[in-house]
Amino acid sequence: MVSTLEYIILGLNTFKYNMGNWFKKAGKTIKKSADKAADKVKDTTNTVAKETTKVANTVAKTTTNIYTDSKKAVVKTTNVVAKNTEEAAKQGLDVASDTWKEGSSQVIEFSKDGLEAIEDAAEATVDWLDENACYIGLNMALTTGCVAYFTPKPAPADPGTVTSTTISATMLGAIASVGQKVAIMVVSKEVGKLLADGIFLIPGVKGKCDKELLTRVLTNVIAKSNPIYTTAALSTPAGVGLFVGSVVSPIVATLICEGVVPNGFSKLDD
Repeated sequence: MVSTLEYIILGLNTFKYNMGNWFKKAGKTIKKSADKAADKVKDTTNTVAKETTKVANTVAKTTTNIYTDSKKAVVKTTNVVAKNTEEAAKQGLDVASDTWKEGSSQVIEFSKDGLEAIEDAAEATVDWLDENACYIGLNMALTTGCVAYFTPKPAPADPGTVTSTTISATMLGAIASVGQKVAIMVVSKEVGKLLADGIFLIPGVKGKCDKELLTRVLTNVIAKSNPIYTTAALSTPAGVGLFVGSVVSPIVATLICEGVVPNGFSKLDD
């Protein structure tokens, strides 16, 4: 069985190879800067990975009735959000900001309708020592990837700058055309795909969940979030990074490690 550290290192060894397929719409600028970002992710992830054996396995395991029991679903999700925030703080994300706090609250709000089990979705767990190890390793990868691919940097060609700017420009364009409340519905599929494309590059995500499923889930995340909060957060590049870290990351971790998502998020409304 592959250990947590070995899995992360193996995933990172293929990271540069996969970079060339990422985010084609952004153009050639990403390809030129992607290797630098990949090296940074590799160095950061390897450093953090050394500490995995010191982290307590405190994430509660899913019980058979958690999916329809809203109270248990909220407790479960709250634990996942707390661990996600803890790891994000280590990576320097502004977890004390209102944007982050509101995003974490939004994830917990989703769980009040219960959690939906996706058959055969938790494929990644078998590659880790156990479910808790999956959460620990994946949270590290997701928060590092959030900084690398969705957080703006001073360099205009940096992948994080390109992605966050593209998403915020898409949101601002929709707001200008149809107004803040309707904008979410207009751009949910487009932004959901942009998010899935970036998230799918992160080690531990690609190959561990179906990309079409991931895209549907993230489209619903955009469409069903509080429109006031979501349009405000996604209207700035900095807000994009915080949204991805606080809202998207814990949902992706739960999908991969346990095969569950907020109830109704696996399918798109007609």
